[in-house]
Amino acid sequence: MDLDKKINEIKFFLKNSEEHYGKEIEYILVNPKNKDVYILCADGDEAIEFTPYTKSLPNGYSYVPEYDYNFDYYFLNHLENNLKITYISWNTHNGMWNSINELYPNEINCKIGLKKYIDYCKKNNITKEKIDKFTDSNVPNIMTLFNKQREEER
Repeated sequence: MDLDKKINEIKFFLKNSEEHYGKEIEYILVNPKNKDVYILCADGDEAIEFTPYTKSLPNGYSYVPEYDYNFDYYFLNHLENNLKITYISWNTHNGMWNSINELYPNEINCKIGLKKYIDYCKKNNITKEKIDKFTDSNVPNIMTLFNKQREEER
């Protein structure tokens, strides 16, 4: 399926759904081999995901229980399985940086996925300053954690 078409379908669905109005696309991951698309949408209270596995469900999506959301499983694990980041919202970057700052290194299982996310941020110039600007926040600068680690590895 064409990625732009899929994104437009989901945006249309969110805009026209009474139940999901106000949710935004938080991230889009794509499997480069088979072009499968993984999209997480959320508002402050609830998240839903559209994946190849949810196509067969009555609504075409599944709810992500708040108590169950674990970025290690829902995001970093996908990166470890070679899905590619196509889009991440600034709010998601903010949440990721805060979580990484809090949980790294002992409570993050998908370290390869984490490295891929950090590399994505570096390649795309995702910085603390940009996240702060676009989310009106004061996110911790996780890049200092990884710069320090790389220096120690040398």
